[in-house]
Amino acid sequence: MRVRPRSRLQMHSGNDINRWTISLADFMTLMFAVFVVLYAVTLSHEEKYKDVIMSIQNASKLLNQSVLSSHREGILNKESNSIIEDVTGPAILSDGALNQADNELSDVDSLKFGGDLNELKVELESSFASELDNELVKLNLDGDWLTIEMGGQLLFAGGSHTLLTSAVEQLAKLAKVLKSVNNMLRIRGYTDQRAISNEIYSSNWELSAARAFSVLHALTDFDIKAQRMVVEAYGEYYPVIDVKGYVDNLKSRRVVIAISKYALVDKAIKNSIAVDKENQKIQTQLPALVKPDSEQMQELHLPNNRLIITTRQE
Repeated sequence: MRVRPRSRLQMHSGNDINRWTISLADFMTLMFAVFVVLYAVTLSHEEKYKDVIMSIQNASKLLNQSVLSSHREGILNKESNSIIEDVTGPAILSDGALNQADNELSDVDSLKFGGDLNELKVELESSFASELDNELVKLNLDGDWLTIEMGGQLLFAGGSHTLLTSAVEQLAKLAKVLKSVNNMLRIRGYTDQRAISNEIYSSNWELSAARAFSVLHALTDFDIKAQRMVVEAYGEYYPVIDVKGYVDNLKSRRVVIAISKYALVDKAIKNSIAVDKENQKIQTQLPALVKPDSEQMQELHLPNNRLIITTRQE
């Protein structure tokens, strides 16, 4: 008698053809265990969390070595690669943080634009008409800055930071215009190219700074707020060149007062705006107050012939 061979399925009936499900279950169990360990480490030792992450990444070889490098250029670095935020190092701002920063900057812009620079330029042209004609004073409006350049022959003697009598009179006229506004000021001091080194000024840097400070103190004497002013010293490195291409030492010995379009931001006003914004934010987050129930019953007739009898006032 000829025996029919058993089918392939019958021959392997003793084997489990779904053995892969066991491997998948083991893998999922291991993954669950890893997350449990990470969660436990986060709760107990946050400072060790980064070390655990790096150890797992190095062991599994899942992270390319170039990403782990702390010497990469760009936004990401060793600090910003960490999952736990490191307050001591740089980090990438979230969208909310960026929006908050933009709002703070826009508050300063909208709150504290100073006096219009074009109007200030007209007033200064009127106050310094003769000085402008004699080229003792120069005005230049360029974008966010209106600069007033006062030549050395108007302010200082050679190698000195002491203001001349005529300089005090000119600064008084300038202060009269500036007191009507609250724009920020940058006072820039310069020298000519003659090297200075004596018991008063060790270099041209000190002389240029001393000249800027002399103007600053004179303006404060005329009731210009000191908080509005910043001093800058340029030494002999930005000389004035005449039409023939030669350095004009007399005009190089100068002070430039740069008027910003922005005004001095009062911290008290800025803080009050921040408080108002926070109060508005809290009010928008508070749920609407529920009205107390009434002592009287009321009937509410709804569509489809529905009737609701309630004591609620909403």
